[in-house]
Amino acid sequence: MTQYIQNVASNVCGDLPPTIPVNIDCSLCAIGFPQAGGMIGVTFYGPICPPSTTPSPSFWLGFEEKTAQFKCINPGQDNEPNPNVWVAESLFGGISGGSCANQYKLRAVLTALNTTQISVSVTIYVLIPGIGGNVWAVYSTWSETLTETPSLDTTPYRGRAFSSPTYKAITVNQNGGKGDPVSFARINVGLISMRVGCGSTGNAVPDTCGFWDGSQWLTCLRGFVKSTNNTLIRDFTQFGFNTATCGTTDSCGCDTITLTGTAPPTGTCTFNSPAFAATYGLLGLPGGIEAIGAVQQVQHAPGVQGIDIIVKQIANGVIYICTNDNGAGWIVSAANVAKAQSPVILTATRANFQVWLYALNFPNDQILPVECYTPPAEGTMPVFVDEPEPEVVAPPVIQQQQSPVIQRVTLPCLHLGEAIQGSNRAGCGSCSKYKCAIHGECRKIDYSLEVKQCLTCEDYIAK
Repeated sequence: MTQYIQNVASNVCGDLPPTIPVNIDCSLCAIGFPQAGGMIGVTFYGPICPPSTTPSPSFWLGFEEKTAQFKCINPGQDNEPNPNVWVAESLFGGISGGSCANQYKLRAVLTALNTTQISVSVTIYVLIPGIGGNVWAVYSTWSETLTETPSLDTTPYRGRAFSSPTYKAITVNQNGGKGDPVSFARINVGLISMRVGCGSTGNAVPDTCGFWDGSQWLTCLRGFVKSTNNTLIRDFTQFGFNTATCGTTDSCGCDTITLTGTAPPTGTCTFNSPAFAATYGLLGLPGGIEAIGAVQQVQHAPGVQGIDIIVKQIANGVIYICTNDNGAGWIVSAANVAKAQSPVILTATRANFQVWLYALNFPNDQILPVECYTPPAEGTMPVFVDEPEPEVVAPPVIQQQQSPVIQRVTLPCLHLGEAIQGSNRAGCGSCSKYKCAIHGECRKIDYSLEVKQCLTCEDYIAK
């Protein structure tokens, strides 16, 4: 089987026509390269107690950093996502005492300003008694402009880190009770750039499920499903990615189907079980082209709000988008080309929703075939300057020199071994798998949770 290696995403940032609903994956294009995800951490402090010149730890909101994961904003009626804005939300508890409130909510809005700066607006809410029940009231709110921490890795697809340059003075509304004054806060933000897979042959595209549109190969489809009234269905999904155990624990997103029978449909796949061929092999493409013996190139993805989507091409012909809305039956239509170059954008319209597929095409002016054969070295991560610990008399400060979230993104784990060749099958949506002294195998980041990931592993120890 062809082995695939990881490489950078095509730079899909840029102005898109107003008819296009969103830049690929709402990817903070103002930074200059598409971003795949990110985290924020906020740490609170009390007042500065002389002779110390730095704030004391906050015992009211606790010593630990409060964290949340950034995602694309889900807007309201008739508003499309802003490709340069992400939002993060999480709940956390304060220090309980008497009748004082101890339930809080963090909401952060990140705006990409340019290639080195972001703006972050943070609002902290507290849950307090109100008429008819508990209500969220504003506890504190502030904004900061953060500059990227210098990194040894200067490539556009590096991991990016941002931190408050100093302790930010904040004011709080003592709703729900009083504790020691919460006077300062610091923000840490870590961002992860998009990466996609390249094949090892031909035009540098995974040859199992790549689609040929007459001039270029298309792979790594990123799906965006929106309702026609812009309010109900609005979510992303990833096509063409195979986990190491796909076909057993889940479906393989990059595959082929070859029918051996049609009544009922039976067949074989490259990766999936025959049940996959029976389910998706005969969906009603026009002209009877889903014939016995014909090899179907398919890209599949996790469903969105019960909508199952599969994309097919047979013999380098028309690309078809097939949808099944919560079991109502398959609807098939030829993909409409909304944009013909990086990113290629294919669409399909149904009665209640629209499907937008963002495709990265190879080669192009950002990625040439040779780059797929010689990927950048793994482990090139940002380097951070240590900051002094706060001076306190008592009790001791429980504080990390570096945000735990950013540390896990930027520093390899002590238990991490060498990369496992061919572990990024079909190349889309995840980094390579590594040998692990504790868990056998793991990935630095793996949102599919197929194996342990350093980002959340309880055994992580920074080198």
